[in-house]
Amino acid sequence: MTDATRETTYQCPTCRRLELFVQPQCEEGHGEQCPDWACVICGTALFVDTSFAAGEQVQVEKVRKAPRVA
Repeated sequence: MTDATRETTYQCPTCRRLELFVQPQCEEGHGEQCPDWACVICGTALFVDTSFAAGEQVQVEKVRKAPRVA
């Protein structure tokens, strides 16, 4: 995994509120268009149709991951 992670907010169906979601490393070759997102609070996974999301005002930012502490 690279040290950059994409993040955005979605309505989490488990947390029942707007939460931060991150995009895990895509193993299927989608790159930045990967439809998989995971809630940072509860881990719920969303499969987001990128053609649907393109019509919304969705703001995605790249952030640097903190180094892991052993």
